[in-house]
Amino acid sequence: MNIATMRVGTILRAIAILVITLAGVAIIAAAGSHATSNDYVEYWSSATLLLQQANPYSSAGVLALEQAHGFLLNSPLIMLNPPWSLPLIAWLGIFSERMGLNLWVLFLGSCIAASIVLLDIPKQHRIVAFLFAPVLANFLMMQISPLLLLGWALFLRYRESRPFWSGVALALLTIKPHLFVLLWAVLLMHSIYKRSIAVLLGCFSATVTAAAAVTLMRPNIWRDYLNLISNSTLTKNNFPTLPTLLRASIHVQWVWLALVPMTIATVWALAYYWKNRVEWDWARQGTLILLLSIATSPYSWLSDQVVLLPAIMVAFDPTPRRFVIKSLVILNIVALILICANWRITIVLPLAWLVWYIFATRKKIDGDQQWFRNDAPTAS
Repeated sequence: MNIATMRVGTILRAIAILVITLAGVAIIAAAGSHATSNDYVEYWSSATLLLQQANPYSSAGVLALEQAHGFLLNSPLIMLNPPWSLPLIAWLGIFSERMGLNLWVLFLGSCIAASIVLLDIPKQHRIVAFLFAPVLANFLMMQISPLLLLGWALFLRYRESRPFWSGVALALLTIKPHLFVLLWAVLLMHSIYKRSIAVLLGCFSATVTAAAAVTLMRPNIWRDYLNLISNSTLTKNNFPTLPTLLRASIHVQWVWLALVPMTIATVWALAYYWKNRVEWDWARQGTLILLLSIATSPYSWLSDQVVLLPAIMVAFDPTPRRFVIKSLVILNIVALILICANWRITIVLPLAWLVWYIFATRKKIDGDQQWFRNDAPTAS
């Protein structure tokens, strides 16, 4: 490679990083200027009501708090996460809406930064990870999704040395359990095959403990949540997901159509696990399962895709090819453009990340790099 070519490559990389950085600054600035129109306000409102021993899932109560702090819509942004998620956001209710927002941004950023360190992403590639489009989308939506990433990163880091505690960390994924149906199915089969319930026990123990804690805070919390879900319009909403597109294309009234891709994917995931059960590696094969689970979930948002950040770690290990980095940068720029242009067309992104991952980790033609290395450690 001559000097001129190297200079051109350096310039192009600098331009790409600059574009992504500017887009990220714009997204974060937009989030800060519309604090009452993103998801933070629903977490703060629910936390405030919970600490007042009121119903954190009350539409009227949440709306009253939101409108008192500048929320302009006539229907509330309300937290739909299950009750065992409430202890994770209850601390927000101690602070004012503005102070809570500042701490929430710091909290989300800390979760993402800690995850990047836990995943052992090389320092020279951490800027790529932190500018990952779903990461930036979280600062626009102020979603709780970085906790999902932290739970998955902790599980990958400690799954062999501390299986029980890695299961405790994995309980963070139960904040949005519907996103990980394939993962739960494979984890159950893996535990049965390995005759080890340490991970499952850790996950179950943490979830039950959180559920017990919130029940002590408000004994009626489960009735509150069931009332909310029973009156929810989730099945009527158009989410930016491929299953929703399938349902809308065939018959919008057939709710069950949105579950078909996930059902088929679950069967495939179990078959795929069984074929690779002897040398199963959660970091590599588990990441593929996670990508497919997100892509086939009927209810998700772009911010939830932050949990796919470990795919970068896997694709960059041990040394990424130039094609891998360039294609990721291009895809990331396209994703940011889609975010800024129209949230709805981000529907293609879960599939795009999945296709990128498959190509980035595929076996080279000359055979010097395999999709899943033979020396990869086996999860316990």
